[in-house]
Amino acid sequence: MRKLVALLALSALALGITAPGAGARARKPVKTSMYLHGFSPLGEVDGIDWLANGTPPMQMDGQKPEASEPKSMRLGTPGLNTSCTGLPAGFPTWTGTISGKIVGDAKLTLHTLATPQNLTARLWVDVPVFSCNEAYIQPASEVIVQVPAGHGEFDVVFPKLKLKATSSILIELIGSGVHSNGRVLYDSTDMTSVLSFKCIPSKGKTCI
Repeated sequence: MRKLVALLALSALALGITAPGAGARARKPVKTSMYLHGFSPLGEVDGIDWLANGTPPMQMDGQKPEASEPKSMRLGTPGLNTSCTGLPAGFPTWTGTISGKIVGDAKLTLHTLATPQNLTARLWVDVPVFSCNEAYIQPASEVIVQVPAGHGEFDVVFPKLKLKATSSILIELIGSGVHSNGRVLYDSTDMTSVLSFKCIPSKGKTCI
């Protein structure tokens, strides 16, 4: 009997057959931070370049900011179309490269200089920027928070996510005040705006 078991085991090894789950480890979520960057000191300039020249929207990635002075962009211009998957020329919009499954809460830490107002924050994965109206894609998560008066640092939480991303992530911020009443600050060592979450990589050790 023992000889038979040993023979079967040797045969399985020769054929490359293993028991279910043998030799494989389930991937675990890893802490991921994507820092919000801009190309120009003013996000409005980046938005105009996107509209006029087809340059990319503002980016977010794993590189920590190194500048001492923050960049900024107004939280929104009244009258612009809010039924768009990102509108870089009108609202703060960032994209980043990601491949994996986002799980649990995602926390967007923001710095703002504003009057008190509501802020709508949206998050998508694997969608094209600037699909509007009939082509508008509902966000994977959308939350509304209160912006504090003056300079404030606060968190926006996208709760209980289970999002599989193959290529990209997109966030957009829409303020309720007129453009002079609020700006988001980012891309500096003192005012670091960042999206933090846990992600199960599709391959390798990181999702970004």
